[in-house]
Amino acid sequence: MHAVVWCKSDSPLGALYVASRAGRLVALSLGGDEKAFLNEIERWGAPRFSAGELGGVVRQLEEYFAGTRTAFDVEVDLSGLSPFQQSVLQETLAIPYGKVKTYKELACAVGKPGAARAVGTALGNNPIAIIVPCHRVIASDGTLGGYSSAGGIADKRRLLALEGALA
Repeated sequence: MHAVVWCKSDSPLGALYVASRAGRLVALSLGGDEKAFLNEIERWGAPRFSAGELGGVVRQLEEYFAGTRTAFDVEVDLSGLSPFQQSVLQETLAIPYGKVKTYKELACAVGKPGAARAVGTALGNNPIAIIVPCHRVIASDGTLGGYSSAGGIADKRRLLALEGALA
């Protein structure tokens, strides 16, 4: 089993906690509690703090928040999720910067047209916020829906505004 490494960084939306295993990102939490984050990533083994090993990811996130990065070059590991969750998050990865899709469109894209609520639940459990851009998924009526960061819907609104996706 590969060790899990983690680090903490600051962002315009609060603390960012990042963890990887075997060079692949397994968790990215926006805001929230450090102890809760560490408890979550312990399922992969005893977490070891290492800002150096995650410096590339942190740098890409800093560039994103500065408005100079529109895509991430980071491998993600979604293996701890159900096949449905994986399919939803893989489809979410394909939503371009500055664009949005609805929960219903995402449900159709994964072959489950009646599963918009289940898509919302899968997105609410996204372990790799921002990089797997669940903030780019909105309700069919154009409202933002939910967001599971510590800042909630206000964080979603700020991320979409940063990307120019809000009218």
